[in-house]
Amino acid sequence: MRHQRRAFTLIELLVVIAIIAILIGLLLPAVQKVREAANRMKCSNNLKQIALASHNYHDTNNYFPSGVNVPVSSQSGALFPTNALVTNGVVGQPPDPGRFYSVFTAILPYVEQDNLYQKLDLTQREYANCNGPNSPGATVVNTYICPTDNLPANKVSTFVSGGTTYYFGMNSYLGNGGTCSWFESYGTLHTDGMFYLNSAVTMAGVTDGTSNTLFFGERLHWDPNWTNIQTLGGWAWSNYLSGQDVLGSSLVPVNFLVPAGQGSNQSTTDKRVNAFGSRHTNGVNFALVDGSVRFITASSTSSLPVLQALSTRAGGEVQAAP
Repeated sequence: MRHQRRAFTLIELLVVIAIIAILIGLLLPAVQKVREAANRMKCSNNLKQIALASHNYHDTNNYFPSGVNVPVSSQSGALFPTNALVTNGVVGQPPDPGRFYSVFTAILPYVEQDNLYQKLDLTQREYANCNGPNSPGATVVNTYICPTDNLPANKVSTFVSGGTTYYFGMNSYLGNGGTCSWFESYGTLHTDGMFYLNSAVTMAGVTDGTSNTLFFGERLHWDPNWTNIQTLGGWAWSNYLSGQDVLGSSLVPVNFLVPAGQGSNQSTTDKRVNAFGSRHTNGVNFALVDGSVRFITASSTSSLPVLQALSTRAGGEVQAAP
């Protein structure tokens, strides 16, 4: 006599579902941990390539690329001769006269992007290379993107000026601009880092030691109290203000966030613009001038002096990377 197979009762089915849910709950953190480890490694490799590209640029030109190369002239987008940075002798003429570009544009040929570099017209200022969704400046360069960064889905930001929409391929990394790389409303621009307006730093000028000086670091495009940061970026545009998107500084600790209620306070948000940060757990990837990549956790105010010592190239305060 054939026996009938007994079906699951409702209680048994719920128990099985509960067990499966528990197993998934146990596995998910492990999967996320593995994914983050892979992302952090990819990010580290990107910074390694960027650092090596900058060294190759130095080998060719005998100096590292300018953080932002802009003419000192009265044309729109240039650094005016009457600007205090010029009249006070802080910034001079660019090493590459008559051209507009950032450090990330300059190293394109050295990160296997020479075809893209050839499409850019570096005599054109500001957003001229970003004037459409298919423009060269709208190109997303994967080497410039950290997979953990909180960028828009297409990794492109837009800006409307004079009725025209401009498109910017974004970047997750910033060149080390020293202790203050942004001067819109807070403090003054410093030139103690590796990259700044019209910089031409040489290897010999890194007297604090190449293993003790930051080269490039990550920028975090996430801030719960200032969402504007998510769409700030663009390696291809260039004028005297474009340091906001390509130069980082040690004005504040890594992973600095705008305090609640301070999102409209420009003196606070200006500090946030160029802060180094990441969504990696507990710290930030940095490339040092010697080409090595280190994971640094200087996220507290007490650790700020260490970060600042690392960000200066010739401050005489030699600080080993933690």
